[in-house]
Amino acid sequence: MRTDVRTVERTIGFDHGRMPAITSRIANWWECGEQEHPCIIATVAPKSEGPSHDMTEHWMNVDGIIARTMHRIDNTRYYGEAVPYHYLDLGASAMACTLGGRVEFVDTTTIWSHPSLNSLEAAADLIRDRTNPYYRLLIDTARRSAACAQGHHFIAPYALGGLLDTIAGLYGTEPMLIDMLERPSLLKKALENMKRVWIDSFNEIASVISSGDHGGIGWAGVWAPGTTFPVQEDCSYMFSADMFREFCVPHLADIFDAMDYPFYHLDGIGAIVHLDALLEMKDLKAIQWQPGAGKERLHQWYDLIRRIIDAGKACQVYAHADEVDDLVKNVGANGLLVICNCRDESTAHELMEKCVE
Repeated sequence: MRTDVRTVERTIGFDHGRMPAITSRIANWWECGEQEHPCIIATVAPKSEGPSHDMTEHWMNVDGIIARTMHRIDNTRYYGEAVPYHYLDLGASAMACTLGGRVEFVDTTTIWSHPSLNSLEAAADLIRDRTNPYYRLLIDTARRSAACAQGHHFIAPYALGGLLDTIAGLYGTEPMLIDMLERPSLLKKALENMKRVWIDSFNEIASVISSGDHGGIGWAGVWAPGTTFPVQEDCSYMFSADMFREFCVPHLADIFDAMDYPFYHLDGIGAIVHLDALLEMKDLKAIQWQPGAGKERLHQWYDLIRRIIDAGKACQVYAHADEVDDLVKNVGANGLLVICNCRDESTAHELMEKCVE
């Protein structure tokens, strides 16, 4: 299948008349189909407001969250396959926050959840507390956003996290790693429990944010023809490929099965050792490669990107606008989706003109 219809448009806000062309191209990308040009998600965001002096107000006031989000959506310029969406942002540790982690508001972009459980047994028996204030915040925000989403924006679920990532966030990374060696059976019991919590939470938030528009979206901003989520196990860089297959792969398979378009967030060079296991997972549709701080320039990763695409998985990367030409020359366009956060309108427009030549 080949699909290459594209227009180069420059708008403030989003013209929903473009959706059929966008959805056709991205649906083809999810299947790692042939495409003359890569899918490009490029945006120019409005200038952010000044820093907030009240972190609790910034993160916990639903009215303020909705107002900021709608202002950003309506004043962003969208190019290529970019679509408007609201990511229910409570930081990367949002799941741990909703499960009782001790929350620290660091600044307007970062939240930490510190360990609150004193035993692995507690993690194995953990259940969701729907009175938790951070859970209530996310559900209330999702409902408010869904009420005005129809014909306006998509909504991405909050960060449900990796199973081991969440257990580490609630119990501590070091004790969890020790238990991988000393109490593997109990850790597997905790993972089985956390998987049930994960899938239940995903199904619940997917139901809340469904607005009638076809398809879904994850925090990366990649539309999908059905339910989707960027699944991860960021702590996996600390253990071997065999341990990843033992502790992670069986649960990842069940999580992938719980959605239509599973997407894996492969984070950092230490996680590359797990790529073979991921490429063998037949239900996994796409892999996001995020090299990590200091390793971002894509010329270092052409072989890895080709390896993902050659295995039949679509690949999403982040790039600076000046990297895209060389990237496509070296890895081709098939199966490739590039996200660029452009500094200005001129840069985005030039990028899109090159990508449709």
